[in-house]
Amino acid sequence: VINESHGQFTDESHFKVVIVSDEFEGKNLVNRHRLVNAALSSSINTDENDSSSMSTKQLPFHSLTITAKTPEQWGFDSSVPDSPRCAGGDGGK
Repeated sequence: VINESHGQFTDESHFKVVIVSDEFEGKNLVNRHRLVNAALSSSINTDENDSSSMSTKQLPFHSLTITAKTPEQWGFDSSVPDSPRCAGGDGGK
C-alpha cells in the first residue's frame, strides 16, 4: 500500500495497492479489482468502534489505484504503472 495523497499522512485520500495473488488466475481486470475492493470494504467496514462505516460499505478515501497480477504475470512483468493524475474531488491539488 502506497499513500499517494497530496498532503501524505495529513491528507490520506489517495492510495495505490500492488497485489500479486493466485486468486486472480482466470479473472479479468474488472473482477480482480472487485475482489480487492470487496476485501478492503470488508476489512474497513468491520471496525467495531465505528458503527457508521459498517452500514455504508464505501471506502473512506477518494482514490484507489490497483495493480492486480497473478504470480506468473508478476514474474514476467513486475512493472507498476503510474497512477493517473487526480481530476478533482479533493480540491484538484
